[in-house]
Amino acid sequence: MPHPVKDLMLKEISAEFEASPYAFISSFEGLSVADISDFRRSLGKVSKRSLLVKHSLVKKVLAARNLADAEKLLKGSTVVTFGSKDPQPISKAIMEYVKTHEKWVPQGVILEDKIYGQDFVKSLAKLPTRHELLTQVAVRVKSPITGLVLTLNQLVRGLAVALNEIKKKKEGLVPA
Repeated sequence: MPHPVKDLMLKEISAEFEASPYAFISSFEGLSVADISDFRRSLGKVSKRSLLVKHSLVKKVLAARNLADAEKLLKGSTVVTFGSKDPQPISKAIMEYVKTHEKWVPQGVILEDKIYGQDFVKSLAKLPTRHELLTQVAVRVKSPITGLVLTLNQLVRGLAVALNEIKKKKEGLVPA
């Protein structure tokens, strides 16, 4: 007979996997509770939720989702970080945390029901965020338009100066 607490935890983990398009899996050994709390705080701004999970429960959830290959990501004490928006900010936050806590190891990510390893998390952290990419696109689209506007403005200004000069010449020729 299953224990009610484990059953509740299994439902909670399963619900998070269902509701999130991706999940980062990290492992750690020998970190204090304060360090883990610090990690959760640092990710709280960019992630939906981080759960410290038991391997047996996560294995059941992964098997139910046909992701049994993801069991290779479960090493040591495991934290699963769920997100709902862009994955880049979470991967950047994880990699920033790894710089100061060497015992924290990003094992991989489950993204759109595909399993990616540690190298993918590192390369994802190097990518610009969606906001940065949109800014770059806007600047590049705006640049030729700005050039066109400045060129047309110079043409209109040149025409106005030429017409003004013609007016001055005609006023000088006609006696008052």
